[in-house]
Amino acid sequence: MNQEQLYQWMETLQVRLQLGKWQALTLAGFSLGVMMSEKCQIPRVAETLREWGKADTVERRLQRWLDNERIEIPACQARWMAWVLQTAVSAGQRVYLLVDETHLSDNLSTMVVGLAYQKRCIGLAWWSYPPDAWPCGQVELIGELLRRVKAVMDPSVEVIVEVDRGLGTSPDLVQVVLALGWNYLFRVQGHTHFRAPDQPEQELQQLTSRGGPSFQGNGQVFKKAGWVPCQVRVIWDAAYDEPWCLISNRAELTGREYGCRNWQEQSFRDLKGGGWQWNHSHVWLPEHADRLLLVLWVAYALTLSFGWLAYRDPVLRAEATRGSRIRFSLFRLGLRVWAALRRLAALTRFLIDLAPVPYALSPTQLVT
Repeated sequence: MNQEQLYQWMETLQVRLQLGKWQALTLAGFSLGVMMSEKCQIPRVAETLREWGKADTVERRLQRWLDNERIEIPACQARWMAWVLQTAVSAGQRVYLLVDETHLSDNLSTMVVGLAYQKRCIGLAWWSYPPDAWPCGQVELIGELLRRVKAVMDPSVEVIVEVDRGLGTSPDLVQVVLALGWNYLFRVQGHTHFRAPDQPEQELQQLTSRGGPSFQGNGQVFKKAGWVPCQVRVIWDAAYDEPWCLISNRAELTGREYGCRNWQEQSFRDLKGGGWQWNHSHVWLPEHADRLLLVLWVAYALTLSFGWLAYRDPVLRAEATRGSRIRFSLFRLGLRVWAALRRLAALTRFLIDLAPVPYALSPTQLVT
């Protein structure tokens, strides 16, 4: 690892996240070690950072970093979110915030609020806890994470929050999002009841058939909650085993925008078996896991930034892929560019640059 580049990355992290020098240096090495090894297990990362000394010594250093209570995750998240949103979101833009819970077998659960970004999702706020042992009610937990994002979000940005049916079948969560002054596009259970002035009460899944035309209308759902007014979209393409039963407060949404909810699943896969091997980390203490996730999201955003270099630089593009068509996700492309830069011994400046390029997806191209 080039020491000059490492210290440049350390200084960037120190300024952006307001960490102490040694905290920032360890985070810099930790994140780059994850990218080089494509693993986040501490012993494997320690073996990659051989310039820091014996693997056992480096391993203890990384463990102490995860155990350091002075690295306060809510404060780091606020600075991290400000950094990501500053480079990825323009004033007045529409953004999609994706909310989901992910699990590491029976050892750990984490609720994540992330920014939908170019067929991937960048974690903004997260909270880890033992499986099925939320530190507060589920809706309260999601509300707290959304409020953390709200505190740093540009007020001119139009926000649409998306959740799947496991979380979205909740009138209370609808009210949380509306109270923030944001919009929602929730998938709900197909047996959710719907009523409208011009038709009898029925389940949402009965409003269309597989392969049939999509249903669009407005009415009310959540009978037990006293009926909540909303826009309803039911989409059941032939390729779907089940319909998308969607509710929103925005009349202009077609429901197809929900396709980007899958981007969060793709990012969880990148963090796990498809990339950093988070599912094999053996870091199960929630506080330690939250700090490890800071490392992983920093490494993830940097990798996506490297992916954009292939679109900007024809030489790097030729080194990272073949032919005129790029066949890889932005994440996998970023790893290839990172490997090419090391192979070419190119002078690399580490920075998170998520600004759109000519090939970037527009907000209307929300496809899975």
